[in-house]
Amino acid sequence: MKTNILKLIFLIGFISCTSACVPLTPEWDSRFGDSVKKIAALQTLNPDASAHPVTESMDGHASRDAIGRYRSSFKEPQNNANSFTIGVGR
Repeated sequence: MKTNILKLIFLIGFISCTSACVPLTPEWDSRFGDSVKKIAALQTLNPDASAHPVTESMDGHASRDAIGRYRSSFKEPQNNANSFTIGVGR
């Protein structure tokens, strides 16, 4: 009787130790990274861009004016007034 209990304890211990080696998530592991690939594909504007080398662009004058406005926006720092102090006497 005592040996049967020891055998049972040994068997339970052996099963619990060997079951740790079995992967529990084979379905999840087989699809690992699919969501990232799907999101990257959805964010691609034109997947066939290499087949068509002509790109859409702006004319030179509009581009130069846009860059000029962008660069001039950094000449003076923006006035970032704290919204909590608006209306409070100075």
